[in-house]
Amino acid sequence: MRRTPFEGVSGQQLERLAHIEFLVYFTGKVTRKDIMSRFGVSSAAATRDLGTYIDEAPVNIVYDPRQKHYVATNQFQCLLPLSAEKCLSTLTSGFGDVMESREVFRCAYSIALEKPDLDITATFSRAISLSRPVEIEYVSTSSGSSTRIICPHSLMNNGLRWHVRAYDRKRKKFSDFVINRVLSIELLYQEIFEKNESIDEDAEWMEQVELIIQPHPRLPRNKQRAVEEEFRMQGGVLLKEVKKAQVGYLLNSWNVDSTVDADLKGHHVLLHLKNAEDIKKMNIESFLLAPSLD
Repeated sequence: MRRTPFEGVSGQQLERLAHIEFLVYFTGKVTRKDIMSRFGVSSAAATRDLGTYIDEAPVNIVYDPRQKHYVATNQFQCLLPLSAEKCLSTLTSGFGDVMESREVFRCAYSIALEKPDLDITATFSRAISLSRPVEIEYVSTSSGSSTRIICPHSLMNNGLRWHVRAYDRKRKKFSDFVINRVLSIELLYQEIFEKNESIDEDAEWMEQVELIIQPHPRLPRNKQRAVEEEFRMQGGVLLKEVKKAQVGYLLNSWNVDSTVDADLKGHHVLLHLKNAEDIKKMNIESFLLAPSLD
């Protein structure tokens, strides 16, 4: 049986070792000062962490006396199961868990039209953790501003904006609410969710569906090949399992032509939902948001 890397080290030291690996993996270098400033440990502790890492992966890094730091070797191989999402977030926003980072290193950038209001988001998160309803004043595109009580169970970023998934007592159904359309929010500590308001009763959230996505049929073969490579397709298709509640958001954010006969045109439309007819028959509420001719 293959031994787990860094077996037996404490959780705190494992975080520091993961930081060492991240720095070497993505920046090609690491110093004791990097560990000391990130975790507030002494020089001796940082030296021990580097020694522990080298003992486990002696060919990954080597000390460069000229530059006075450790550098990655050509034989470097990642030992730890680093999270791609967290690594990319760090490359975009810097190091740190919740506070804004003052670190200098940046090499990735994201584009967003808006960020969710932190106070409102935190109140939703507390409500989810405590299984308590909230009373909100909400601006809807169909009915304008209104007050309603909802029972939230999940927060979701659809690639364009942040939503909360919740049971709406006013409409007696589960729906998505855009966080930045919430004008005010109050956590109702004295109330609890009814059975029909819990996450287990949200069928479109609990059930998954497989999307079969292919390069758009109108594209010439050379462009189809490029799209296949970009999305790591196998056999000319990308199979993606998603919650039913997320189907329309995903297809919309990727500009996936969701018409049965691949009718959409435009240079921005590179993908087509191959099983559009089957998905359409499921009457998934969010599918209304998918790119179509309607």
